[in-house]
Amino acid sequence: MTLVITLVTPHGVWASTDHRLTAHPDGSVITDSSVKHVIIRCPDGSALVSYTGLGRVGQLDVSNWMREVLRGETRSVNESLIDLREQATARIGSQAKSLDIRHAFLAGAFLNERPWAVAITNATPPTGSSPGSIKSTFETSAMLAERSVVFAEGSGRDAIVQADRELLHRVSDRKPRRPEDFMRLLGDVSRRAAESGHPGARLVSRSCSVVFMPPSGDDVKQEWYGPEEERALAPAGFSHMLFGIDLGEMARPMIELSQALWNGDITEEDFNLRTEEAAKKAVQPRNRRNPAAKER
Repeated sequence: MTLVITLVTPHGVWASTDHRLTAHPDGSVITDSSVKHVIIRCPDGSALVSYTGLGRVGQLDVSNWMREVLRGETRSVNESLIDLREQATARIGSQAKSLDIRHAFLAGAFLNERPWAVAITNATPPTGSSPGSIKSTFETSAMLAERSVVFAEGSGRDAIVQADRELLHRVSDRKPRRPEDFMRLLGDVSRRAAESGHPGARLVSRSCSVVFMPPSGDDVKQEWYGPEEERALAPAGFSHMLFGIDLGEMARPMIELSQALWNGDITEEDFNLRTEEAAKKAVQPRNRRNPAAKER
């Protein structure tokens, strides 16, 4: 389930996501280079969405599945998040319930430059003596973030040291001098959680990706944070949906094909054909069926 930390503020949204993907139920590490966030740019605003919980649906990472669900149409922010919730119920709801896995999509969104904090989850909150439960359906809760909202989800949230919990809540209402100040803070908190030895720490990678999205949705910043010896594990590319176009899906093959054309490894005809295929794939939504979910 790993660790996601999100700050939703009037000044922007910051989110850190670790990169660890583990097998269920033994917790053995599958990879430390999984991407767990996506930027959604819509006509009426933008959203930064991260997830924790079920990390794979069959052999497909949930991050890839999210992009495939969201691309292909120009939707509003609200329509995008509603579709994500409905598809999550249809695709991974029953599997997450059968495995007793709490899954959550956490989003910071700006609609007409007003900040919203959104959680889409299959878990009911604890009430009184009840610890809550895992459902086969996902539900949405949202609040206007007139004051800053701090989200921390995943098994790794119990690994966040108390001093860092207090620090996050203390500084979140401030406007940082530079966005990178909060980015570095989230990166440091995530790393310390992974190294804390607290419950859940072994499910968190020492490296993480930290993203900053300003209220305009433009000039998004993304940085990798972690021990230098793990830099080779840094995920390649980015996850950015622009009016239904999956820029990451289109950019990666375009870069590779351009290099191949420059080196003389392919003809111009091959280049044109394969770039057209990449462009079509970047707007092709996922075939809507219900694959089995075996890993988290």
